[in-house]
Amino acid sequence: MDVSSIVPTPIRRDHAQLDRERTDRQRRLPGFDQDAVAAARVLVIGAGGLGCPVVQALAAAGVGYLHIVDSDSVELSNIQRQPLFGVSDVGQLKAEVAARRALQLCPSMTVETTNQHVDASWILDLFATSAPDCVVDCTDTFASKYLIADAAQLAGLPLVWGTVLRFGGSVSLFEPDGAHLRDIFPTTPQTVESCALAGVLGATTAVVGSLMATEVLKYVSGLPTAAGSLLTYDALSGTCTAFSTVPDPARVVPVDLSAHEVPQVLLDVREAPEREESVKHEGSLHFPLSQLSDADGSLLPATDVPAELLSLLESVRDQRVGVYCASGARARRFVQAYEQLASEYGVSLTAI
Repeated sequence: MDVSSIVPTPIRRDHAQLDRERTDRQRRLPGFDQDAVAAARVLVIGAGGLGCPVVQALAAAGVGYLHIVDSDSVELSNIQRQPLFGVSDVGQLKAEVAARRALQLCPSMTVETTNQHVDASWILDLFATSAPDCVVDCTDTFASKYLIADAAQLAGLPLVWGTVLRFGGSVSLFEPDGAHLRDIFPTTPQTVESCALAGVLGATTAVVGSLMATEVLKYVSGLPTAAGSLLTYDALSGTCTAFSTVPDPARVVPVDLSAHEVPQVLLDVREAPEREESVKHEGSLHFPLSQLSDADGSLLPATDVPAELLSLLESVRDQRVGVYCASGARARRFVQAYEQLASEYGVSLTAI
């Protein structure tokens, strides 16, 4: 894990006064502890559609320390929903650009970045290094979300969680001894798609990200939070609905993160344009799911798959293969359809 520190603006004698003036409207709020916000340490994982409004709002609010984690670089298609980035930032690391923008909003804050895709091998070290009061999950796949939720529970950290797609999204705050992501979604929803395929309204990501930042600020300042509730936002109807969440007594609490360990061999089942936009995992194999689909979009039976897939399975004989896409939905379809076929080659498939 490589951590980069973004050097803050040199401390000036008038910084305290400038911060006080800048956050004056918040200081007037009943029950809001601005000093607690200024002392807070927040870890934001993901600097994309949700991470940008979260970082922007937390920096503007005067949070004292931010650690931003993201492995991606800015692409032109990001700018529609990721307002910290401009055209001139294309090609630059998202976490680094987001950190610079945060310091422009709050020069006295401390910002650190990690330009890696979070995984089970170092996430607990990340928690120990950044020592956050609160973790914010702004990632865009359920594989990452389950990992972060399990890790936060193991570390005893509160987690602000959010997701967005098309014209809506959801937000919650999970406390270590309260409801967990797996109490709401025991397994990955079968209908989950990626923003790259299903689309997303840029303004909706701003709303959902702002709701997430609001939960962080309420938590660190001691105000009541949405813990115990799942908030859902629907842009088309203009409504926000809250559903109660409770821990499932039958849910097995993780004792480690071994279930999240990433196999050494990875298979990308996204389409070629998606892979060209972002490889995600260097050195991964590639087999677009569309090449295994019939005219109706149904996956071919194992007896009818093209020889190229059989050759691929032969090339990874007796190995564990992690299958991935954008959101996890296509990866799960691939695993469900061809798990038995793969086993004939001694290959164990896992959707990641």
